[in-house]
Amino acid sequence: MKKNLAFLLGITPNLAFAAGNVALGINKYMTDQEYDIVIYYTDLADHDIEAFQKIPHVVLKQFNLPEDFITQMLEKMPEGRFKSRSHLNCFAHFEVFPLLESYKNVVWIDADTCVQGDLSDITALGPFGVSPDTPWSVGDQFSAPVNGYNMKKEGYCTAVMIVNDTLPYQKIYPWLYEKAVQYADRLVNPDQAILALAIEAFNIEPTLIDVNVWQCLPYKESAPTAKIVHFGTGRKVWNDAHLTASFPEWYRNHLMWLSLGGSDFSHQAIQCKNAFNLLKEFDRLKARQNVPFKSKKYYLFGFLPLFKIKQKYYKSHYFLFSHLPILKIKRK
Repeated sequence: MKKNLAFLLGITPNLAFAAGNVALGINKYMTDQEYDIVIYYTDLADHDIEAFQKIPHVVLKQFNLPEDFITQMLEKMPEGRFKSRSHLNCFAHFEVFPLLESYKNVVWIDADTCVQGDLSDITALGPFGVSPDTPWSVGDQFSAPVNGYNMKKEGYCTAVMIVNDTLPYQKIYPWLYEKAVQYADRLVNPDQAILALAIEAFNIEPTLIDVNVWQCLPYKESAPTAKIVHFGTGRKVWNDAHLTASFPEWYRNHLMWLSLGGSDFSHQAIQCKNAFNLLKEFDRLKARQNVPFKSKKYYLFGFLPLFKIKQKYYKSHYFLFSHLPILKIKRK
C-alpha cells in the first residue's frame, strides 16, 4: 500500500548541512503527520550519515547517475556551470517520478531553502504543481530552439514542485532521461528545460504555485511569512552575513544540525564579515556602558568617507550597507 507523502532532496556532500536544515524545518512544522523525507546523496561523510539518521522521517538513498549518461552529457553539453559531474545531479529532480511507485504524492525541495511553515497542504496543488520562472520562457532554458515545442510559453522553476500518482509517471520517467541526452547540446537549465518539454509532450496542465508562499525569494516582502524561502542566487543564507542575520530560524536549525554531529559550512565564505563584526562590537560596547556613543566617522575602502555612527541609528546604517559584497570598513 502506498504512503501518502514524500519530500525529496538531492545533494552532493558539500550541501549536507543544507539538506539537514530542510529536514529539521519540515519536522518542526509537520507534527503528528505521516511522511518521509527522502534524501538522495552521493559520497556523504560517515558523520553526516549518522546525523541524518537521528532526524525523524529521514530516508537516505545513495544516488548515482549511470556512467554512460554522465559521459554523454559531459561530451555534448555546452560550456557552463552545469557541465561537471557533480552539477549533473540536478537531474535528481526526475527521481520524483519513480518514487510515485511508493507514494501518492512527492514534493521536490531544493536544499538552498528555509522551511517556515506546515507544508502538508501542498498536495492540493497536484498532479503537477510548479512555480512560473518569470520572466523567462521555455525557450530561455535552451541555447537553441527545440523543434515541435512552443518555445514562447512561460518557463517553470523546479526549485519546489509537487507531483502525484495520477500522472503517467512510468512513461514520463524514462522519457526525461532520453530527451536530456537528445537535447544535451543546447541545455541551459538542464532539469527545468526537459521538464518543461515533458509538460507539453504529455499534455499536462500544471498548477502554478504561489511563489510568495512556496518559493519566496529572500528579498521579497512576503519572505517572513512564506512557507518556503528559496535562496535562489549565489547569495545564500550561509555565505552572506546580511541573509544570515535576516533568517535566524535557518541558523537555529543549523545549530541543531551541528548538535547532531553534522558538517558545518565554511564561515570564511560569509561576505561583509567586517561590517558584521563591527555591529557586534557596537552591541558589546552598548551593553558595557550606558552612555551615548560619540560620533565616529567610518570610511569605505579605508579612505572614502561613508557615514557617522551614533547610538540611536547605527543599526539602520548597518543594514543599509551590509548587502554590498565589497564592503570593507575601517575606523579612523
